[in-house]
Amino acid sequence: MLVDKIIKFENNYAEIQANVIEKTYGKIFYDKNNPFSYDSNHALINENTDYDSAIKDMVNFYESIAITPRVYTFTKNISAVGQYLETQGFNKSIEEICFFVQKNKIIIDIPKTIDFKRLKQIDETVYELFQSDSDQGEWGYKALIKSIDKEHFYLFGGYVDNNLVCIASIYKQNDISRINDVFTKKDKRGNGYGSQLINFITDFNDKNLKTISYLYANNHDAIKIYKKAGYEEINAIIRGCYWLE
Repeated sequence: MLVDKIIKFENNYAEIQANVIEKTYGKIFYDKNNPFSYDSNHALINENTDYDSAIKDMVNFYESIAITPRVYTFTKNISAVGQYLETQGFNKSIEEICFFVQKNKIIIDIPKTIDFKRLKQIDETVYELFQSDSDQGEWGYKALIKSIDKEHFYLFGGYVDNNLVCIASIYKQNDISRINDVFTKKDKRGNGYGSQLINFITDFNDKNLKTISYLYANNHDAIKIYKKAGYEEINAIIRGCYWLE
């Protein structure tokens, strides 16, 4: 099922932006250079494992590098791992993730006013793009630095008069891909760049990757664009974030 594929994808997505330690109980993702990125610094603990030894090992590791011990869970129902973490004093944040799947590949009717190219390196222009919005933070920029050289990861930039105004990435695994880092420079928003960006990604995926694509969104304006491009919301996935103070 598609939902199961997305859950598997999400459980392993951090591999493109973090170091990975394979464990018998799951995985540890970490990046000491990007400590404020929770997506880069968390553990995956499998449902059928020795929770006590897994938690002890995971906590010891993160504390040894001065990073808050954290576990992510992606499930269709209540997570057994999450329930056990609660009994061990972990804080929790539970939410139904707003994932959108492109069920129909639709090109939005809008004039093309920007040029796109694949970015093979992260330079000062990308940093300036992220710095235009304080809500994004430096952690997103650092995550891209870690991701750029990974196989099946594609980062694209949109340019107006040779100036970078927007970016988006797509990461492919088998027959499914995740769109991320969809970002328009703050003072350039409202010009239709987001719609053109999604059009470009849709066309690139259709011609080159030929995958089912999905993304996460919680911004009302962005969601309207995604729906125009044929994305439909799925509400079957719950993300749990558990951390130890």
